[in-house]
Amino acid sequence: MNPIYEMFNYQYIQQQAQEKHFAQIAKVQQSANKLKDFLDSADEIEPVYRNEALKEFCAIIGYYLNKQRI
Repeated sequence: MNPIYEMFNYQYIQQQAQEKHFAQIAKVQQSANKLKDFLDSADEIEPVYRNEALKEFCAIIGYYLNKQRI
């Protein structure tokens, strides 16, 4: 199909939007699963080491917040 025609083809545009939507939903699910894995692994840290882990976690979160400027 001609790329110029596709710019005005509503069905094509809707299909592209839907594909992007489902790809983003899949990324959300993957991230949620990774967060669950992280929290499960954090539960395995002995209480004596949890403060040290918290410091490390906060440093990483701070880095990403600064990176994203949230």
